[in-house]
Amino acid sequence: MSSLLFVNGQVRALEPKLLDVNRLDRMIGATSPEDAFRVLVELQYAEYFDESTKAQDFAQIIQQGLQETKALLSSGTDNHLGLRFLWLEFDLNNLKRALKLKHLKGDSSLEVFSEAEGFSPLGNLSQEDLSAGVFEDRFGEHFPEAFVEVVRQAESILEAHEHNFRFVEFACDQAYFTLLQDIVAQTKNEFLKKLLVLKADLANIRMVARNILVLEEALPKEAFIQFGNLQNASWAELKDFSEFLKHIKQTSFWAVAEDLSEDQTPEENIHSFEKALDKAYGRFLHDAQEGEIDSIGVAFHYFERRLQNARLLKFVMFAKFHGLDPEVIYKTLEQL
Repeated sequence: MSSLLFVNGQVRALEPKLLDVNRLDRMIGATSPEDAFRVLVELQYAEYFDESTKAQDFAQIIQQGLQETKALLSSGTDNHLGLRFLWLEFDLNNLKRALKLKHLKGDSSLEVFSEAEGFSPLGNLSQEDLSAGVFEDRFGEHFPEAFVEVVRQAESILEAHEHNFRFVEFACDQAYFTLLQDIVAQTKNEFLKKLLVLKADLANIRMVARNILVLEEALPKEAFIQFGNLQNASWAELKDFSEFLKHIKQTSFWAVAEDLSEDQTPEENIHSFEKALDKAYGRFLHDAQEGEIDSIGVAFHYFERRLQNARLLKFVMFAKFHGLDPEVIYKTLEQL
């Protein structure tokens, strides 16, 4: 029996404990944060409760659940190389945050590594790894070489672009996708190959849209990711919103632009667009694992659902502690 077949069986068994509409309704309609908190016992969090557990511990418990899910997938698949697709995304975010602290704020060390500061503990690089690499130029053997190059070139990148930090972020993104391509080449996994193409296309579309709607300029060539199906030449000169709409409607991503309109504000369009892109990603993961028993796509889909559950649970618990009415909570959830 393959390790993927085994862990996928565990995942399928855990799926009924994911957050559903009925449990969410009960949390939102609960008369107190404590009553809302009790719903978590029905999910995958029961093992973290004891006599001392309080409703105020919700964020810690939810995060612990994500860490346990990561451990389950990693150990259950013998650290399948393909799972690095998941963890590298958190490393990418953390690397950008650390570089920003160093080059924009002038910090000399990474003293705070918390969600409140924009960091995630779900990556493979620890606080110590990032601090040693970014601030001391000391890199452990598991610090990806592509990320090492960005750290060492960050200052020269800033000098070449009038200290515009966006170009350091572009370099981080390029390194991240290079690492994903290396994983695809090593695993020769068809699901990961398709996922890489999708992630590259979605990243490019997202960046082009933001540049046009917010900055009203074309996307810098340094930002465009080369591993997708979209071609840089056809997107590089887009500056006008109407041109962007026309262009994207000629691609397989036409549906993500259905709710965009020149009558809406840039903020409204960006919000609608981000939601549509997230849904496209979610549909891909759902369809890729449907009916599969020995595909790594099952683990990816489950982990993405756990992340979505965590975001919803944290929001609802924060809302209950701040005394928001159920109607307000529902309306806000529609925007998430």
